[in-house]
Parts: sequence; C-alpha cells; structure tokens
Amino acid sequence: MSQTGPLAGIRVLDLTIAMAGPLCTQRMGEMGADIVKIEAPGGGDFSRHSPMAGIEAFGDATCFVTLNRNKRSLVLDLKSDLGREVLHRLVRDADVFIQNFRPRVAEKLGIDYATLSTINSRLVYAAISGYGEDGPMKDRPGQDLLVQSFTGLTYNGGVDGGLPHPSPLYMVDTAASHMACEGILAALIARGRTGVGQKVEVSLMSAIMEMQLQEITSHLAADAPPARSRMPQVSIWMEPPYGVYKCREGDLAIAQADLDVLARELEIPKLSELKATRPPQRDAAAVNHWRDRICQLVAERLRGDTAAHWDTLLNAAGVWCGVVQDYDAFLSHPQAERQMVRMHHPVAGEYTTVAPGIRFSDNPDPTLTAAPAYGAHTRDVLLEAGFTATEIDQLAETGAVGARPSD
Repeated sequence: MSQTGPLAGIRVLDLTIAMAGPLCTQRMGEMGADIVKIEAPGGGDFSRHSPMAGIEAFGDATCFVTLNRNKRSLVLDLKSDLGREVLHRLVRDADVFIQNFRPRVAEKLGIDYATLSTINSRLVYAAISGYGEDGPMKDRPGQDLLVQSFTGLTYNGGVDGGLPHPSPLYMVDTAASHMACEGILAALIARGRTGVGQKVEVSLMSAIMEMQLQEITSHLAADAPPARSRMPQVSIWMEPPYGVYKCREGDLAIAQADLDVLARELEIPKLSELKATRPPQRDAAAVNHWRDRICQLVAERLRGDTAAHWDTLLNAAGVWCGVVQDYDAFLSHPQAERQMVRMHHPVAGEYTTVAPGIRFSDNPDPTLTAAPAYGAHTRDVLLEAGFTATEIDQLAETGAVGARPSD
C-alpha cells in the first residue's frame, strides 16, 4: 500500500476496537503509516455492527466507517496456535503494535509486550485500557460514559439536585486516542536515538483526568470548592454568566465576560454592583445565590431580542459570545466546509465526512481511503510478510486466518 506523509514507511499492527484505539490508528494512517487492522473471526470489530442512531448507509455502521479509513483488514484467530504464530511473524517487521484489551488478556493470548519485544526489540507497543493496568478498577469495562461518571466530570454542570450532566460526545475516548498517538510518536522518536522500542500505556481514566487538570487541582486547593446551584450551569468552575441563554429567537453562548461591560451593553446596572460584592468562596450558599442572581438577570434581558442581535452587539464590545448552532447551521457555514472532505465508499458511493485535523505543508493533500471491508486485505498483508499462496490457503483451511481462496 503506497502511502505519503510524515509516517510513510511505518507499519502499525492495530488490534483495537471501538473508538479510542481506532481513532488513534486512523490518525496515524492519515499521516502515512501503513495500518493493518487485525480482526477476529466471526465479524471483527464490533463497531462494524453497532449503528449510531440506526444509520446503516455503508453496510458497516458509520461508527466503523468514520474511525477506520486508511487501514487494511486482516482476519486472524489469536486464540489458535497457528494464528498466534502468524501474528508473531508479522511482528518481526512491524514498527508499532497497539491493543486495547482489558489488562491480562494480551498476556493470556501471548501478545503482551514482554513476549513481543523478544521477537522485535524495536517494537513500540501501545496499550489502551479503561482504568489502568493495575488497581481495583482495572477489570471494569472502560466505556466513555462510565469513565466520565467515575471521575467526577458529570457533576461539573447542571443544576443543584438535578441529574449529573455527562457530555453527549465520546470525549474520553477522543482524549485517550490523542494521548496514545502522542505517546507512540514520542516512542518512535526515542527509538530513532536508541534503536530500541518500549511500551506506552494510556487509560481512559488518565485521559479524562488530564482534561480536568485545572478543575481537580483547584478542587484540592480550595477551602470550599464550588457546587451546582439553582440556575443551570455549563461548568461550576467558571464565573457567571458563563453559559447558554435562550433568546427571543435562537440561543446565545457567553464565555468570559466582564460584568461591567455586560452592565453597560445590556443596560443592567445591577451587574456592576454584583461584581463588586462577590461573597467569599467559603460562604457556599451566598456564592450560589450571587451566581444565580447574575445568570437570572442576564437570562431575562437576553430573552428580549434575537441571538443574532446580541451576538453582534456583544462581540463589538469585546464580550466572548456566539450563536448556538445545530449541525445543519454549522455544516453549511463556510468555516466548517474548510474541514470537510468527499470520499468514496464501495457500498455507499460518494459521501462527506470530516477531514484530517492535522495538516502538513509537505503533504497538504494526503491520500484517504475508505474503511476496509472485513478481511479484505488478509491475503495481501500475508503475502507481503513472506507467506506463500499455498501457506495462506492452508492457514485459511484451518480457520487461523480469514482469506479468500487463491485464484
């Protein structure tokens, strides 16, 4: 598979499923790495068969299609001795090996770092887990919503007495994918100096804890950490009126804003008075009342005109704000169009999706290929690894690999 980009020539054996691992390796594939996605017999990555909102336009689920472009699929039974022997042979010439099994599963299968590094000492081995490879939570399922809930994130928004407020996006998986990719790239750079690979460990929990660096450290340092109050909050850690407000038409998001400026532009003198009389943080009830009063005054005023009107007025005054958009409005905006790309899928034909987020001056238009059909490249990958057509046919007969018969 001919590739261009800064990672051209790097081969990655990808044994990940779901989102965090596949998004990591997809990013590396967009940078030019040769990604061999190794899937189990019986259907492979379960996200092929887990449609988002019932959408099945691609044969495979959109979850799979959008996380596995620029990869090749090889079907391999790692529970068989022959399948493990094939993998060990592939490891000899690989640069990166990445898996997101639960702790101890890799060792049980004979594909742990201790085993594979004896086969290829230059191998960079990455492991993504839910909660880390040790500790009382290590065997619990590492799923995005569950990790958000476990790490305290869901209590940073919403209202007092209301349900916890999780993110609707898989933000933990996304953060973990970035961390894993960064760790792998750093280990490859180190290997360039030392000639020796190493193991890179990332967990979903560590990823979301890093995203909460400011909040966790502030919580530990505060005599009285903030808490949710009566008015809806995007984040308890931000000073009011940080949040989203209903307007006569549309909604307006306000980020950092000087209350004196808002007092002048919104014609609410009371806001300047409230700015000057913030209660001490140790008086939690008074702080919540103060916060709610500011949000209430702003909310009442913004309901009097359109979001577009307030956006124009407040931006001109230096207030950080913006109209809240749905997908239709956002994706029709020329700024969004710059980050979209048209691709071809063998089942769905032409479709639009998100372009790679990183751009390189030496490779401004990277080659993008659609997510692979299940096992479509088993024979090609094994031929490249030195297996003969006869050997591949024999392996396929045993079920160790999933490959179509040779012509």
